[in-house]
Amino acid sequence: MAEPTQPPALPSTADTTPYVPIAWSAVAAATVAGLFAVLLLVLGISAFVNKKPLLIEELLVLPVIGVVLSFAARRLIRNSEGTRTGEALANAAWWLSLVLGLAYFAYLFAISFAVRREAKTEVERWIGLVQKGDPEDAFYLTIPPGARQGVPKNDKIALRGRYGEELLAFKGTDLVKLAQRNGDQFRFTSGEVAEWSYKPGTIDCTSNGEVTCPEGKFPVVVGLKGVEGVTGADVGRQWMIVRPQGGGFIRQDKAERTTYGWMLLMLEANGGAFAKAFVDHVGAGPAGRQYLYRAFVEEGGDTKWLTVARDAFLQIAFAIPTAAAYPNANPGGLPDGFFTAPGGEKSTKLDRFISGWNALGLFEAGRRLKDPGGNVADKDPTLKVTDTAVEVYLPVELPLPNVNKVETARGRLVVATKDPALLEELKQRKAAAVAGEQPSLNPPPDLERWASVRWRVVRVESDLVPVTLGPAAGDARSGGPGGPGH
Repeated sequence: MAEPTQPPALPSTADTTPYVPIAWSAVAAATVAGLFAVLLLVLGISAFVNKKPLLIEELLVLPVIGVVLSFAARRLIRNSEGTRTGEALANAAWWLSLVLGLAYFAYLFAISFAVRREAKTEVERWIGLVQKGDPEDAFYLTIPPGARQGVPKNDKIALRGRYGEELLAFKGTDLVKLAQRNGDQFRFTSGEVAEWSYKPGTIDCTSNGEVTCPEGKFPVVVGLKGVEGVTGADVGRQWMIVRPQGGGFIRQDKAERTTYGWMLLMLEANGGAFAKAFVDHVGAGPAGRQYLYRAFVEEGGDTKWLTVARDAFLQIAFAIPTAAAYPNANPGGLPDGFFTAPGGEKSTKLDRFISGWNALGLFEAGRRLKDPGGNVADKDPTLKVTDTAVEVYLPVELPLPNVNKVETARGRLVVATKDPALLEELKQRKAAAVAGEQPSLNPPPDLERWASVRWRVVRVESDLVPVTLGPAAGDARSGGPGGPGH
């Protein structure tokens, strides 16, 4: 019997190479790396077209995640004993994340270095203008770059007309007054840019430094703002110095003063208090103002005259003897030379001053002239030391006679002391400071003997030009108040 024929064997349908899935971490790493590359490309093109830097530090999170996932993927694949694949994908994600991440980090570092260098250079340039003693030039750099286009840099009349109030406030800042008092002995050492931040179109940063002069060592903090893409401006980023609001550029709590510096601080405060007391007594009424001259102005004057200035019966009793004793007094009860133009020059407006003096006298700064927010641009006393006197200039307001409207001018009440012993000690203390005296955070106790120095009212300075404040600070039309640095 024949053997049955066996059917041929069919080939196996199974894959000769078994299927191995790609590790999820490799896919995730490649996705994150690719996303970072795409974002960097798109945002980079946008920044290039708009001529703005690409400063998004948060983007660095993506390459960090990509590197971590790539590392995890390679470890997972190598330990899977062939059950996972995708090491080539993980390697590609690793290098893409690492190279692009480091490149972007280097870009951010370069931008940060450039910003800090520019800010430091700008502060040094601005401090140089402050030291030069021309506050208008220094103030110009505090105007927003976009607004500078409407005010020529060299047109100081236009600058004062448009930014009158702000300019006055700037002149009264601690750093400007310190520079004016010390002149060529004012030295600034630039520090580091402490911090900076970027917002679309602007960079805000803060720069530190230190001023040294015969008065001591003063830490300085200057805020800056860099503006991109200013129309009509020079190519590149434009910088402005940010004026402090309600403060100054000097960290007074950290300031170290020499004995000379502490003396000037005390004298400025005491002279300012004496001047304010005079203004307060002027407000008691016109009948007693001629007696204020005997108490505050006359050399060797007696404060007992203040009692007469405030007592109507005593004023009647002393009227005839006073008129006989001071026949050359003007109708306001004050001697010639009491009112002058700014800088002590002879004024042609004496009659107008006397009319206002007899009617309302003097006002403290801020009585009428303040912005809608209640801020007073010019209110703090300024000290000036000469070879023959120590002078303090107190800002005041002068009401002007006008039947149709209220008008007010700015001025300075000047008080001075000519005490020879005080002037000699100031010279000695300054020489000691220049020679290297170490400054201190606390005043020396022996300065108390100068707390009762004898002050005299010297004059009132003003151009008597009415001041008109606009709806906002900086929109003012006014004359100069006079005094040092004004």
